[in-house]
Amino acid sequence: MKKKKINKINKETNRLSFKKIVYIVLTIFLGKLLGLIAFALVSINLVAFLEKNNLPVAYDRIFGIVYSPLPAYLFWLIISIGAIGGFFLGLTWWRIVYVEHRHWRMKRK
Repeated sequence: MKKKKINKINKETNRLSFKKIVYIVLTIFLGKLLGLIAFALVSINLVAFLEKNNLPVAYDRIFGIVYSPLPAYLFWLIISIGAIGGFFLGLTWWRIVYVEHRHWRMKRK
């Protein structure tokens, strides 16, 4: 019985639908936003630390417009990690919510 259930879950997980694509794209977007927030928090903490110790703050250009105290490659690295994490988060939660139907509601006996 368990083998049939596992095969059914694997079959439903691998199937593509418009809803699954939108779900994963939105979680990738969420991952990018969280990466951007993480980059901003690291930048703020770095500037606060440098100002506290009376050290100079050197800024790097990211889009030719935005100046950041962190190097531009670190910006792209954190955003990329957020996007990849969002992709895997979307796949995992798609399986949990839509395939296995494990919701947060309490089950009554």
